[in-house]
Amino acid sequence: MVDLLERRDMGLGMIGSFGGKDNDFERTINKPAIFIHGTTIRAGFFLQSRKYFMDRGYKSGELYATTYGDGGLTTFGYKTMNCEDVIKIRDFIKVVSEYTNSTVNVLGYSMGTPITRKAILGGKCVDTGEDLGEPITHLVDTYIALAGVAYGLESCNFLEEVYPSCNLVNGMHCKSRFLNDLNSQPEKFEGTNTHAIYSDQDYLIGKDCCGNICPELNHANMTHKRNFNDHGTIVFNSLDLQYKLFTNIDEKENSSFIL
Repeated sequence: MVDLLERRDMGLGMIGSFGGKDNDFERTINKPAIFIHGTTIRAGFFLQSRKYFMDRGYKSGELYATTYGDGGLTTFGYKTMNCEDVIKIRDFIKVVSEYTNSTVNVLGYSMGTPITRKAILGGKCVDTGEDLGEPITHLVDTYIALAGVAYGLESCNFLEEVYPSCNLVNGMHCKSRFLNDLNSQPEKFEGTNTHAIYSDQDYLIGKDCCGNICPELNHANMTHKRNFNDHGTIVFNSLDLQYKLFTNIDEKENSSFIL
């Protein structure tokens, strides 16, 4: 399993994954943070995030990422949310929690939002019928949906028969079985504390997904808008907020409670 999660096939260094203690004497002080990427990219996308956290006291053994999918070989319009992706991330969360003997914080970016949500929720995969088991909510302290495909991708509203990534089973269409499974839950399941971070100017995700705001996280404790960012810039222009949420520093500026 370790070889599968390291994803050395994705590239040298920390392109395919990162994380792990530098030595056997390293203690876990900060709650471990897991970063899960979006479609067509790899774990190395978060190396700038890793540096930001390490500059503020985190150690290598407290910051983790892995790659699901094929690292972008499948293009945006053809990448679907597959059970094998979910299983990989579910296993990764469990392995990191066990390795660090700690609950973890999880950030899911873009397509990484629904992938991580399903990984935590468990239950049956909509594409294969495989039963993943019970929720692992108890392993997650703080969960962040960052510019997430939470209710869908607005451009998929009319493209379900054109692009596989918009299909009605495991695609990013707001009526897909995959997203309906997540958004029909009666209460939050992603962690003890759940947050959404997004920008109204993220035109890739869009706004209207079956009457819901596409990147809003159902039942979240709080929504945080970092406007005037696009789908890419919000990742690094919200690092201060991500850090505050993961370290339990109070963050109310530019935020709104969901009642």
